[in-house]
Amino acid sequence: MTNYHDLNINSSAPGKITLFGEHFVVYGNPAIIAAINKRISITLKSSVTNSITIRFGEEKLTLPTFRINTHTVETFSNSFLYPILKCITNVWEDLGCFSGLEVSIESQIPYGEGLGSSAASCVAIMGALGSILNKGDKTTIFESASQAERMIHENSSGADCYASTYGGILLFRPSSGNTRIKVEEKLLFLVSSTCIKHKTRDLVTKVKKLKEKNPTVFKELADSAKNICVDAKRALKEGDQQTLGNLLTENHKLLQKLHVSHPKVDELIETFMKSGALGCKLTGAGGGGAVIALLPNNDNYETLSEIRKKVPDLMLAELDYTGIQVVQNLNSEKISNRL
Repeated sequence: MTNYHDLNINSSAPGKITLFGEHFVVYGNPAIIAAINKRISITLKSSVTNSITIRFGEEKLTLPTFRINTHTVETFSNSFLYPILKCITNVWEDLGCFSGLEVSIESQIPYGEGLGSSAASCVAIMGALGSILNKGDKTTIFESASQAERMIHENSSGADCYASTYGGILLFRPSSGNTRIKVEEKLLFLVSSTCIKHKTRDLVTKVKKLKEKNPTVFKELADSAKNICVDAKRALKEGDQQTLGNLLTENHKLLQKLHVSHPKVDELIETFMKSGALGCKLTGAGGGGAVIALLPNNDNYETLSEIRKKVPDLMLAELDYTGIQVVQNLNSEKISNRL
């Protein structure tokens, strides 16, 4: 078995916003997703205790290393820290470790708001663990993080993990994978939380029922969503912010027709548009969650000031082109021990 001493690894990964195509992507449509400069950071440190402890704010999980097995890990399945615990214990089992481990999590991303917190968590932890395993390349991190995220969202496409791992804007096609979109213009988004949590699975099921009940209507909406993605890709490449904003708003109208919006979401969007935003929509599954608004480059300060008068709790987000970052301060001494 193996013991790790003086382990100290810092890893962080960005959250994301879904610009276009959510829900329709489940049925083969493209989607456009962007990594943003709001991150989840994870620190792994060796511990003198023979237990794995994970801390995030006041939330805490502790599991003795001698009790690492499928049954005991599953007892924590209702905690939002469960995916991180699962990732760590899987690796610890493979390594044959009995060393203690302290895991600290800090987040700039609200949990359960459609901003990719689960994907960013999985990417960050797999980046940290990958540095221990000498498997810290982005391809391996993306693949392992995607597997981990499917413990949270069973039908996850992997697109969120891709954005979090590599950064930038990507056009995701379920049938053919991801294409990076090069953007010349700076994009500045306002993100506002409705503080209404949602369950992605419930909303996906709701859309599925609508599709089955009204297949013709759903196909018309899906075709419109596909055309919006095509036009949005062109607008992003050309730096046409006004068209991009209009397309964001049009995309939200489609989501309203899917009945996945929320009165609070629609209220925020109306406020932002009246205050000068170029375009707004919900991001993610809907049913609450977060709203994004594209601010104009030429007078974003004036627009932001106007919006802050009405909605003080806001987050500004720019695109993140870095993706996963890992800093390893590893002076670990591997000692073989017999128990």
